[in-house]
This record gives sequence, C-alpha cells and structure tokens, in this order.
Amino acid sequence: MQTNRRGPGSRLALLFAALVIQVASALPASAGNADWPRPVTKFIERSENCLHFAGEFGGDGSARDVEVNRRMDELRCNALPRELKTLRKRYRNDPRISERLGAFDEDGMPADAGTDD
Repeated sequence: MQTNRRGPGSRLALLFAALVIQVASALPASAGNADWPRPVTKFIERSENCLHFAGEFGGDGSARDVEVNRRMDELRCNALPRELKTLRKRYRNDPRISERLGAFDEDGMPADAGTDD
C-alpha cells in the first residue's frame, strides 16, 4: 500500500499558489505592458502611485502626512485629471486605449478603487 507523502506543507504551498493566481488574475492590465503608448503607461503608473499615497494620508498633520504630501506633489497627483482629459482626447480614435482610460474616474484615479458604499 502506497501512502501519500505530501504533508501539510505541500497543501499550504498549493493553497498559496492558487491564491497568487487568483489575485493576479483579478488585477487590471499592468501599467508596464509594452502594448500601451508611453504617455498612457506613465499616467497609469502615476495614478496607481497617487492612489497608494492617498491611502497613506492620515490627516493628522504628522511627519508621515508631510512626507505623503511631498510624494504626492512629486508625482503631480493634482495634474492627473487634466492629463486624463488630454489622453482621452489624444487617443479617442483608438478603442482599446479609450477603454483602458475609461477605467479611471474624472480625478484620474482607478474608477474601481472607490469605497464599498
């Protein structure tokens, strides 16, 4: 009689691999995808970074808030809405790019990044 030699560690590794695959499949197309024009790629990367730092802001005036504000200024997060409008106009005749840019709200942030209200 042959016994199953896989222990709990291999089940955990399999579960972890399945979780990684599921998370990766739920992510939007990568900003680094070579198929996107450079201005679109840069916009997507900046938008994702701005969203990240916006989530770090505590609103308490702490040193961390100062650092977050500095980073958001460096990323020019306030310019995202204007740049999104420009990109949508520039690529309006490209349905694939227009669809990708449609995933951002008017503030230049991923539209699906809102709250669960």
